[in-house]
Amino acid sequence: MKNNIFKYIFILFLIILGIVTYSLYKKDEKKAKQEQEQKEIEEATINVVKELRLAIAEYDTINPILTNNKNVQEISKIIYEPLISIGENYKGEYCLATEISKKSNLSYVVKLREGVKWQDGTDFTANDVKFTVETIKSDSVNTIYKENLKFVSNVEVVDNNTIVFNLTQEVPFFEYNLTFPIMSSNYYQGEDFNTTGKNRNPTGTGLFKIASSDENVIVLEKNTNYWNTDVNSVLEKINVNFYANMGEVYNAFKNGNIDIINTSINSVNKYIGSIGYSSEQYKGREYDFLALNCANNILSSSAVRKAINYSIDKNNIIVSCYGNEYSRCEFPIDYASWIYPGGADNGTNVEEARNILQNDGWTYRNNSWQKTINGRTTTLSFYLTVNVDNDLNVAVGENIRAQLKSMGITVNLRKVSADNYHNIINSKTGYDAIIVNMNTSFSPSLNTFMGSGNISNYSSDDLNQLMTEINNTSDENTMKEKYKKVIEVYNRDMPFISLARKNNVTVYNTNLVGVTKPTTYSIYNHIDRWYRKNY
Repeated sequence: MKNNIFKYIFILFLIILGIVTYSLYKKDEKKAKQEQEQKEIEEATINVVKELRLAIAEYDTINPILTNNKNVQEISKIIYEPLISIGENYKGEYCLATEISKKSNLSYVVKLREGVKWQDGTDFTANDVKFTVETIKSDSVNTIYKENLKFVSNVEVVDNNTIVFNLTQEVPFFEYNLTFPIMSSNYYQGEDFNTTGKNRNPTGTGLFKIASSDENVIVLEKNTNYWNTDVNSVLEKINVNFYANMGEVYNAFKNGNIDIINTSINSVNKYIGSIGYSSEQYKGREYDFLALNCANNILSSSAVRKAINYSIDKNNIIVSCYGNEYSRCEFPIDYASWIYPGGADNGTNVEEARNILQNDGWTYRNNSWQKTINGRTTTLSFYLTVNVDNDLNVAVGENIRAQLKSMGITVNLRKVSADNYHNIINSKTGYDAIIVNMNTSFSPSLNTFMGSGNISNYSSDDLNQLMTEINNTSDENTMKEKYKKVIEVYNRDMPFISLARKNNVTVYNTNLVGVTKPTTYSIYNHIDRWYRKNY
């Protein structure tokens, strides 16, 4: 009995000893881990450079409404803010607005974010929005944002945080037009907006504010009173350096004096070399397509339009004409827009083109397609209008003509001056087919391409009904389903043919950390997470 007691005591002693030993081990392990983490934090802090270096070539003004400089327009988005911004999937996101309600097809109520301060400490109110809208619409102000407010008749201030936009006509997805920067009415009170010296450092509501500026550099610092407390920038300072031209910017980047640049020249390595930096390529807003005049005697046939689509090898055009500067495009909103379901039928299929024409009553004879229309033998031919002052436009036209000729479709190239070309597009008359170059908007609206008064003179009861249903719903799932049906109608009728979209590329030094994929709305996407690191 006594032996068993000693045995149990010994076992208990071993258990207690094991627990104590394990506890001491875990305590030492935890301490070592904490010391390692603290060491890593200290090392990271030593290596992190909380200063960014940007560039502007051919600087004009930092005023985001007056500037015509693309570099300024990009940088200004971190200083000045809109009512609605555009997210990574090109969906509208609330910024200085918190709610938009549609009173009618011609009236929208916008609720504004409360508690927002201008960087000079004054309150942001509806009067600032009214001031900005009226400034943009003023005949004395030349700005890229006039198109945003083209159909706004006036704005009414309801209270400090509510404003009403009244329109002259219905605008699908109107909220996407509210991406213009808001300026302070108090700051510009009594000043000439175009000429005031205050345009050297106008106040904003953004994450960064102008600390100082001279003829060589604008210094930005973190806005410590920024309204969005979920955003806490690692960066504390941004130097925006001025250069006479992009050549100087490339040299500054190559020499390590600039951290990031954005360009539409995809062969940028010719200017900055091929080592020491990373790059991100993405589709830009410049979009080329072939508009087919549906009012034309021959091109009014959807069968003919589909046959033309299947007969054109877009990859051949990309390689032969566009080079590395463009990517093949399927549809006007195929640039990663949240609403595009995919499925636009822009593939090359010569055999299918032949079958379509034969089923539509066309006969291939003497190297051309022929058909009896209204008692007359008609050859499948049309005129293709191009801008003679645009070498790329002409080259693409020549390529399409050669491709369709091998298919038995005769294309006569009609080269017109730039002025005549734009008049034709604006009037939507005087052409059979035309190669159109344009900048697509951030809005997912397809009115320009398929809606009333579109460039192709195309009309479809099915499509009109779909677009009405899309305009009258705010449910995203419903809109996505409707867009699938829109694509089905597009594939059935083929009123225009997408060709290519110009690429943009962002290049940045390898010591720049946290850079996320840019978008055409903002190359400084999530700049709050960026920092420079010394290795």
